[in-house]
Amino acid sequence: MAKDPSKTEKATPRRRQKAREEGQVLKSQDVPIAATLIAMFGILVFYIPFASNKLIGYFYYTFSQADNLLYPNFLFFTGKIFLLLSLSVMLPLLVVGIASNVAQFGFLFSTKALQPKLDMINPVKGLGRLFSLKTLFETFKNVLKLTVAIIVAYYTVKPIFPSIFSMFTFSINQQIYFMMKYMLILILAFGIFSIPIAGIDFFYRRYEYEENLKMSKEEVKEEHKQQEGHPVIKSEIRKRQREVAMRRMMAEVPKADVVITNPEHYAVALKYERGKMEAPKVVAKGVDDIALKIKEIAREHDVPIVEDPPLARTLYESCDIGDFIPEELYVAVARILAKIYRKKGKL
Repeated sequence: MAKDPSKTEKATPRRRQKAREEGQVLKSQDVPIAATLIAMFGILVFYIPFASNKLIGYFYYTFSQADNLLYPNFLFFTGKIFLLLSLSVMLPLLVVGIASNVAQFGFLFSTKALQPKLDMINPVKGLGRLFSLKTLFETFKNVLKLTVAIIVAYYTVKPIFPSIFSMFTFSINQQIYFMMKYMLILILAFGIFSIPIAGIDFFYRRYEYEENLKMSKEEVKEEHKQQEGHPVIKSEIRKRQREVAMRRMMAEVPKADVVITNPEHYAVALKYERGKMEAPKVVAKGVDDIALKIKEIAREHDVPIVEDPPLARTLYESCDIGDFIPEELYVAVARILAKIYRKKGKL
């Protein structure tokens, strides 16, 4: 449950990521148990005949090598057999256990979950946890598991009660078959009945996990500020970016071939390099104070200034800095550049 009544907001992605880094993930211990029981049944169905054949072969070999039991070859053979029999069960169960956890929360390596927490030894908080909803649920779940185990064991073993006493008259092979058969039935029964318990536990863990991650409105706002940045800082950054962009733009004005203006409001600086550019390019533009600054720099560097209000407005509205002028303005701009080139003797 959420510890603070004010925490009513769902966790943000950043909050979830931080919890994951600290080892707080959605995890049910009963899911791996159910998966392991079902997997154990399937493994043993194939493992028992395999292990029986290996052990029978091993015992035949042992009796045939009675005089050489302490020799290295026999010890190596013994170790290899028992290692094979052990790994044949342990490795599949290990894979199932890992897979059932990975399926819940993915791959995760975190040492923070192993670090000791002082609040865990706080007697006041410990008393609170003793009477918490989580403790009640754990108690209910354990009682349910114990009840199911007793019922399943009783109804599984009940049919064989009449055969138990007569079993001693069976051959060894029949007795082993009898015990293995009912052991597999018992494991399968436990596995099947553990599935709904695992499902209940998983959905409760998800509810508890979401409740523990909830945030207050103030925490959401604070996190948003940290991610997006403080408004004052953001404003200052934008201001600096505009200043850098302005200086860069003004540095291009002396390189322009012409500045086309509306005498009072607009100014657009164009540059054209014949043979290198497909069309004239806008290297600076501005309105009002920026337009005045562009014209001032143009005068200082003897860049021609041409007054053409319609063309200046059209260029300003249709082009960004670095754009080539649109095709429909080629003729108008070409006439202006031609006049300037004639005066400079470039044509």
